[in-house]
Amino acid sequence: MKKYKMLKKVTFCSSLLLASTLTSCTDWLTLYPMDKIVEENFWEDKRDLESVRNAVYVNMTTNDCLERYMVWGELRSDNLMENSAVGLSDNLRDISEKVDIKPQNPYASWSKFYESINYCNKVLQHGPEILQKDKSFSTVEWEYMKAEMVALRALNYFYLIRAFDEVPMVFTAINDDSEVRTQKAVPQSVLLDSLVNQMEYVIKHGKICPNYGNSADNKGLITDKAFYTILADIYLWRGSLYDGNGEDAKADSSYKACIAHCSKVIDLFSEDYKKLSPMSLSQFGADETERAENKYHLIWNTGNDRAGLESNAYNSIFGSGNSFESIFELQFNGNDVTNALVGVYYRNSNGAGSLLPSKIAKAQPAGVDAENALFSKTDLRRWATVENLKAQDYSIIKYAAGSIGQPSVSDNTNVSEDDMKPEYSLRSTANAHWIFYRLPDVLLMKAEAMCLLKQDAKQINELLNAVFKRSNPKALPEELLPVLNYGEEGGNDNIQKQILRERNREFYGEGKRWFDIMRYALRKGQAEGPSAAYSLFKAKYEESQNAGSIEGKYKQNMKVMYFPYSETEVKANPELVQNPIWNDQSTIQKK
Repeated sequence: MKKYKMLKKVTFCSSLLLASTLTSCTDWLTLYPMDKIVEENFWEDKRDLESVRNAVYVNMTTNDCLERYMVWGELRSDNLMENSAVGLSDNLRDISEKVDIKPQNPYASWSKFYESINYCNKVLQHGPEILQKDKSFSTVEWEYMKAEMVALRALNYFYLIRAFDEVPMVFTAINDDSEVRTQKAVPQSVLLDSLVNQMEYVIKHGKICPNYGNSADNKGLITDKAFYTILADIYLWRGSLYDGNGEDAKADSSYKACIAHCSKVIDLFSEDYKKLSPMSLSQFGADETERAENKYHLIWNTGNDRAGLESNAYNSIFGSGNSFESIFELQFNGNDVTNALVGVYYRNSNGAGSLLPSKIAKAQPAGVDAENALFSKTDLRRWATVENLKAQDYSIIKYAAGSIGQPSVSDNTNVSEDDMKPEYSLRSTANAHWIFYRLPDVLLMKAEAMCLLKQDAKQINELLNAVFKRSNPKALPEELLPVLNYGEEGGNDNIQKQILRERNREFYGEGKRWFDIMRYALRKGQAEGPSAAYSLFKAKYEESQNAGSIEGKYKQNMKVMYFPYSETEVKANPELVQNPIWNDQSTIQKK
């Protein structure tokens, strides 16, 4: 297969005259159709197909998408707060601080996601045609590309589901305005079932690329690991949805499928580990004993206590990028493909961006079970997440630092002590990759699904501790995660919360926290869910003047967890029924 060249192969937009259609189309999905004359003459050989396939990835790197990965998946959570010295836009403040999201808010727009979906639909529609026309295009190449498009389409729909609840479902390509049809939004379960069936069909009847031949492509394109991981994440969400609706059999089936696909990914990593050269093994531990304890082959943090080696995990995963444990991450080079999010919202060369860590991340580390401090006193992730700029003035350093140098650690290291403050090497944040999935995600998804099925508590503890220990290498036995079991009062719920807490420590700022909270809420059901979820993130609002009204919002129903439909889409599509929590009929009138 032709190697993926995201950073150079962006001629697609001009070759398809997309620019000429951006302002002419006002359809219900804000899809941007191609000019009909160009369309009829475009699909000639595999290079045309590859151009559209590459355009999906390029579209996903645009700031419209990148911001929404964070805004939809993180901004409302207990992780982030406004930096008043810099300020958020009114639209972002309405989401983050006031929880007053109006249909006019531009972050309620889904157009770029449907644009990616439309590109996927085009490749899937025209692939068989090109396979017949172009004899240099092999069946295997087509099968690999088809699997990519099915997975990327599912991932884009998965974002829409988690952001909006019910959304229109379109699996055919839109070529021009005449093909646009208004369409009702479908229930989550309908779309989720369809996505699952499509992906399972690919597994059973198609082929998924295991290796593109180089690290950038293996991490920046959909491989078998990425395919199974996306599917596992969808299954975990679908199981939670069925769980909250009392459909236990369907929920259990989804959780079991999640576990099975997570196990496939873990096995694939084990196979890759066996193929590594001896020179590569030091990243997983300083010696054979340490590497044997690192059963799941996570990049280890301590090695043999040489200065600076303690940040090995951060430096590889977020600094260099495309690490061994990465599964799928968007590639940015800082030139023609730039990440504008990190420098604006997190840390930049001038100091903190528009967002600051909330008090749970800033709090002085305490015990692992401390309610108001996210990180325990031995957790090196604290300094890989937040930076103490001066006098307890913190910024979000994750993604912004190209590398972190920490002093050698001793037993019972306290990361809150001044002499433990690391040295940060700031990067040009424009080249920071955005990570969708990495191996710890798979371990913790598997643990969560096992918990919900009340399966082997010992293995759940093992999965949790695999992630925890690599960032707490000098923790004493009493400073490790508590051993959880189902026999205690509230045992299952306690394990769920422990898993979500570990996920928050590991994935802070990576666009996952709000979706994790939503998944927990789904399992609690329509009535109880939002209130139960609020108990997980209420610390963010406890000192806010809006605390009372915000808590009141979360005593309603699950609709409060989702965004409203964009005013533009509601006006254009008479079939869309606005989310009643955010409805503003005074400004929205159907065409």
